[in-house]
Amino acid sequence: MAGLARILATLGFLALMFTGLGFVAVHLAGPAGGRIATQANLPAVLDGALTGAVDKAVVAALPALEGLQDIVAGLSYRMLGDAGPQVRAGCPGWLFLAEELVETRDGAAHLADRVKLAAKLKAAVEAKGAALVVLPVPDKADLSRATLCGLAVSLQARGRAEVWRRQSAGAGLDQVDIATDWPAGAFLRTDTHWNDDGAAFAAHRVADHVIARLGPGTLPARVVVGVPKDRIGDLMRLAGLARTWPWSGPQPDRQPEVGTAFTRTGGLLDDVPAPTVLLAGSSYSRNSGFLDYLQDALDREVAQKSQDGGGFAGPLLDLLATDPDSLSQTRLVVWEFPMRVLTQPLTAAERNFLGDDR
Repeated sequence: MAGLARILATLGFLALMFTGLGFVAVHLAGPAGGRIATQANLPAVLDGALTGAVDKAVVAALPALEGLQDIVAGLSYRMLGDAGPQVRAGCPGWLFLAEELVETRDGAAHLADRVKLAAKLKAAVEAKGAALVVLPVPDKADLSRATLCGLAVSLQARGRAEVWRRQSAGAGLDQVDIATDWPAGAFLRTDTHWNDDGAAFAAHRVADHVIARLGPGTLPARVVVGVPKDRIGDLMRLAGLARTWPWSGPQPDRQPEVGTAFTRTGGLLDDVPAPTVLLAGSSYSRNSGFLDYLQDALDREVAQKSQDGGGFAGPLLDLLATDPDSLSQTRLVVWEFPMRVLTQPLTAAERNFLGDDR
């Protein structure tokens, strides 16, 4: 079956190539070919002008490149299970970020530096009078192993969570374990993030730690869940499959919009106290209603300071650098990060914060 798929993919590629050549031939047979012919002289050949003119004519002759890339991506996924260089295809309909699976050069050293960085961040937050609860989010590939269907996972990736747990044990971090009893199917199939089941599970685990520190909240809250809608995942976009799913790409996930409804007892003109819990995380904290489920579980309003692409500690470092007074008015910070970044090279902000401690 794999051999037949490769043959079909090759035939599809050849068909696209010859179709493209046909477009070029037709285009050059017209006025464009005449214009190129007038430039066919030795100086134009020597200075590259003729080559440039031919390149422009070929590009102008071909159909829109974006559409062609969509077709190639769709054929590669459907026939070969190939989702491109940044994405891996697992079980049917499941996609994974390649970054979670491969080995990163000097990853052990980067992780060790981040253990030092975590200890220093904890001290900085506590110096402002706030407590710190840490949520390391395990890789989708780690918590959804049954859907990998034979995908290769490097030893570094398989051991990343355990190495972090062991090396960070002496840093005094109050860390939330969400891997234990993680519900099956709690990640989106076509996205790097958890779905609303996963977000709710993680939020309740975090809430247990926050309530142990601060006690129960006094602002009744409830999650408002909307109608599920198709959601084109970030992995579908990375794989070039966002526009191919009706005929080739995976079926999109269906997710509802989620919000929070608070029951406030004061009048409209009464001052509303500022949130005393702050969430500084990555896109995980901004997806699938995690903030809303957390507020519901806490019966507290939580200030959202998370950033898409926040990495290990981007939002927290930004707060310490640009708005440290906001931490002085906060009783507790929830710091969330995806564990896949632990072995990635440090950012400039991380290196600057560590300074001579590296």
